[in-house]
Amino acid sequence: MMTHLRLISILFVSILILAGCSSTKTITTPETESSPEIDGNISDWDMQETLIERTDIADYYATHDNEFLYLYIDVKSPGHNQAMKQSGFIIYLNSGSEEERNRIGLAFPSGTFNLLRENPAVYDDFTSDQEWFQQPQNRERLEALESSIFNRVMVVERMGSDTNYGFIEKERLQIDGINIETGDNRRLMTIEMQIPLNSSSIYNLTGDDVWLGFEIDPPSFRIQDNNNTGSGRQGYGRRGSMSQSSNASRINIRQRMGAYERWYLINLGE
Repeated sequence: MMTHLRLISILFVSILILAGCSSTKTITTPETESSPEIDGNISDWDMQETLIERTDIADYYATHDNEFLYLYIDVKSPGHNQAMKQSGFIIYLNSGSEEERNRIGLAFPSGTFNLLRENPAVYDDFTSDQEWFQQPQNRERLEALESSIFNRVMVVERMGSDTNYGFIEKERLQIDGINIETGDNRRLMTIEMQIPLNSSSIYNLTGDDVWLGFEIDPPSFRIQDNNNTGSGRQGYGRRGSMSQSSNASRINIRQRMGAYERWYLINLGE
């Protein structure tokens, strides 16, 4: 019988991508006199002036005025586009130290896998049951959740070694001045975002230097991969080379699922 990890691997075999890690780039964002409308469309952006970086995964743009920072992400990779829909796309912003740069993040789309977190028992089964995907009701559950990934935003908050996840309706972000939209009339998604340059929002931005990060963070499965063979096999409790092999397998499955992280230090001065 096919294991949970092997089935997940097959579902994402078309992605076959390694985590995108790079050294931090320092960028000075231009100030705009014509603030863009947040509608997921880049037609009112100066694309040449506001481009942060072109990558194989996405093109990133940023600009600001006196009140807001504006971001635009144009996804180019079909594999990562699918990974974002399932594992979410986290946008981090922090004007503190590098060590705290990923303290607060908003995931948009929230991701079907992440929406399972709202039912802890279901999410626990999802990450630990080898046969979870073989049950039709679970596949139907994920299909039903896909209609909510652009309506619900996942809040990621890290305090030390603890990570907390919460969910809010996208419209509630507007109370804090945050506005986020996607272009839903394209094969690959676009994300446009407006963030207040003050302490009123969840990001609590102050100062001219801001850490900006993007992440796809697939689930961490707690399942024994039955592809591992060798003497001394002891299931979850095995140690030594078998434990190392299991960890390598879990890292590999995350890579196949589109694990990705990219960081910038942006300066809002002229």
